[in-house]
Amino acid sequence: MINIPTLELAKQVVGIGNCSGLKVDKFAKFGLTPTAASEVQAPLIAECYASLECRVADARLVNRYNFFILEGVRAWVDSAVRKPQTLHHRGNGVFAVAGETVKLRSSMK
Repeated sequence: MINIPTLELAKQVVGIGNCSGLKVDKFAKFGLTPTAASEVQAPLIAECYASLECRVADARLVNRYNFFILEGVRAWVDSAVRKPQTLHHRGNGVFAVAGETVKLRSSMK
């Protein structure tokens, strides 16, 4: 499962990344709502703008590079959010915020 939060969830995102789910119920601690996925066992986070249900397609690179290849099997999006400022982790506590809209005229027919 890949859950895509918005900027409004930044404090929860950092908190979740700094604790272990083996010791803490992250949903309870950070006030989030688990929602059942339809294809995989991991829960969606209801407060996230979007979620991608994924299955592990290839785990051969995990031991050497800690790298999984995933297959997206279902996507969810909160259509009520009109201009999402999605939050993307870039590593070492650095995040990028997407959301600026650029409209370019298309010549496609």
